[in-house]
Amino acid sequence: MKTIKFLSTVLAVSIVAIATAVEKPKMNVVPLSSDRAVVSIQNDRPAVFELSIVAKNGDLVYYKQSAKPLNTYQKVYDFKELENGNYTLTLKVNDTRLSKEFEVASSGIYVGESKLRFDPYFAFADDVLKLSFLNFDGESYSLNIYDENGLVYKSRLGKEFNMVNGYDLSALANGNYDVVLSSANSEFTYSIVK
Repeated sequence: MKTIKFLSTVLAVSIVAIATAVEKPKMNVVPLSSDRAVVSIQNDRPAVFELSIVAKNGDLVYYKQSAKPLNTYQKVYDFKELENGNYTLTLKVNDTRLSKEFEVASSGIYVGESKLRFDPYFAFADDVLKLSFLNFDGESYSLNIYDENGLVYKSRLGKEFNMVNGYDLSALANGNYDVVLSSANSEFTYSIVK
């Protein structure tokens, strides 16, 4: 019984530690007129952030990276040069992404709901590659490992929400490898040296 209580306590402490380590940025987009909106960002801790706007066809139409760690940011954006259509505004703070879809129309700017996403966690030690990822969008993912000559390993991970996997890489020769976790809409890369 003491063992169960001890393990429960360790698990609770681990969950609290993980929850407090994750960034929790807030982003508001408030239309001011038919072609202007104010974008406000807040984060609990100072951090370097990336802000991008991507058109529905995948074209990057705007990108900004802060020059130094910030807690807050606010700017009025003029969207009159954007064609009417749908766009995604994405804020990246460390391994956390916050996205908002918005529409630019002749009658105004219409802002959708926020989506919070986390980048996958990769670790490599003692010839074991560890991967943890929350698949909020239910996309079909695959994991590929490449060396300088090309693909050396491929695994289909499917659409599981909680992906927690370990890979024994002891059979691979010493060298540099790129691990790529990808779906039709996302790609994450992790480099290892064996």
